[in-house]
Amino acid sequence: MLLAGALAIVVGVVLGLLGGGGSILTVPLFVYGLGMRTKEAIATSLLVVGVTSIAGVVQYARSGQVNWRTGLVFSGFAMVGAYTGGRGAAFVPGAILLSLFAAMMLVTGIAMLRPRHSSTPVAKSFSLWKVALEGLVVGGFTGLVGAGGGFLVVPALVIFGGMEMRKAIGTSLLVIALKSFTGLAGHLSHVTIDLPLALVVSTVAVVGTLIGGALSRRVSAEQLRRAFAWFVLGVAAFMLYKQLPQAARQQIFVVRWPFWVGGAAIGGFLLLFLRFGKQMLGVSTGFEDVCAAPFDSRARHSWRLPFMLGIIGGGVLAASLGGGLALTTTMGEFDQMWHAALPVKAGLFTLGGVLIGFGTRLAGGCTSGHGISGVAQFAPSSLIATGSFMASGFVTTQILLKLLVG
Repeated sequence: MLLAGALAIVVGVVLGLLGGGGSILTVPLFVYGLGMRTKEAIATSLLVVGVTSIAGVVQYARSGQVNWRTGLVFSGFAMVGAYTGGRGAAFVPGAILLSLFAAMMLVTGIAMLRPRHSSTPVAKSFSLWKVALEGLVVGGFTGLVGAGGGFLVVPALVIFGGMEMRKAIGTSLLVIALKSFTGLAGHLSHVTIDLPLALVVSTVAVVGTLIGGALSRRVSAEQLRRAFAWFVLGVAAFMLYKQLPQAARQQIFVVRWPFWVGGAAIGGFLLLFLRFGKQMLGVSTGFEDVCAAPFDSRARHSWRLPFMLGIIGGGVLAASLGGGLALTTTMGEFDQMWHAALPVKAGLFTLGGVLIGFGTRLAGGCTSGHGISGVAQFAPSSLIATGSFMASGFVTTQILLKLLVG
């Protein structure tokens, strides 16, 4: 119960801070945090989502930000879809349900990363058949996997229901609550949930929502939204990884991948970063911000600090998945060419780091900034810098081989 309460506080605070999105955490928290079976977790999640959404409806209704007529019409179709999805979940294996839920998380995370000004839909006139179709589809998915789907409901209410944004958010909570309870009814035909546990989680999540609402006035909602979006994407990737067969995990995460897969992954991340972050990728400037952070407040708030932590975390994760993390001072082929004591190694590589840092300052970037980001945009300075990097690296390597190997 204590663990469940702590997890519910997290969900509620996220809901209060961001006005949505927190319910996407309930299923993975129940499955991986509390050890529930998949279908029980989905059914319990629907109850929690329904209760917390009702609390949100009350808050919005007090200020007249709920369109009851359109909300009930939308909910009617969504409830049909949710009940059908809940009943249909009995015939779908749990692993597939979790994979679908992870896919839902990926879509949610990407939607939250999109700039709000460019993703805000334009209100149009009320369209009954479009409201009905959207309600059936979103409701069906909610009933099947246990996600509220607010990021789909709000645009539908604006575009097809003709509402302004804030009223659409309040009305979406009504839709989410009703279709969650209906989806739960469909699941209860084949799943039994721990009702005391579900009620405790729901109550604590509502309290967390109030806490998050109070905190939301003191923190940047946009920064929180982006941070949470990346967290959701990470959890989705973890869930998909857990659903892979053991043989696939062995092949993907233990056997060394071909070089072109790593290149494609780096290039894909660069495109995503340019699209959603509007920033150029560069590692050396990240080291620069780390060094400047104790003295410069702007460096302390730079996106590059978590980026550098991600590089370290990614290395640790790759080593762990690739056969175990082992702490060692050996340096592979370097030790084969030249045996040296640890202090000598430390001094030598420190000097190398200083020279690299000095060189990247002169060049205005490093191999990642010029070689990946700059070359991809055909920047003349990056083409020259990358050519210089490669040529000097080739010459230096040949000199070292002559001196150390002979």
